[in-house]
Amino acid sequence: MSAKQKRLNFYLSLYQAVGFSLTSIILTILLIKEGGMAVLLIFFMALLFLPFLLLSMSELLKPLLGNQNLKLCIYLALGFLVIPALALPFFFELGGFLISVFCLCFAGAVWLLKDWHQKLLAINVLGGLVLSAILVYLIWSVTNYMT
Repeated sequence: MSAKQKRLNFYLSLYQAVGFSLTSIILTILLIKEGGMAVLLIFFMALLFLPFLLLSMSELLKPLLGNQNLKLCIYLALGFLVIPALALPFFFELGGFLISVFCLCFAGAVWLLKDWHQKLLAINVLGGLVLSAILVYLIWSVTNYMT
């Protein structure tokens, strides 16, 4: 594994750890203030953030935990990405089905990668894209709310 790939994994993990933590806090506060059924979305938010947050924290703590725990966290993250997605078609019909198919295809493709550094990079890139999309949506909704 090259030094550039290690740095990219580290910075993506740092971006996700900070971003998902702050986004979780902000969304939890907003959803609790909203009240009603919106509070139930905290559970879905936790399911979405858990695989990426687990993997990013284990990458940042790699000097303390070691590579074996990182490999275990990669497979746990894939499991946390796939297992909740399998229930989505029961609640969200076509949209949930498409998300679950994407999660299964992504997890299968990552599973087939030989090197665990490449697996880590693939999951980190997906987590970075998910976090970026959530942040863009939050900024967009705040600007629309203010106008």
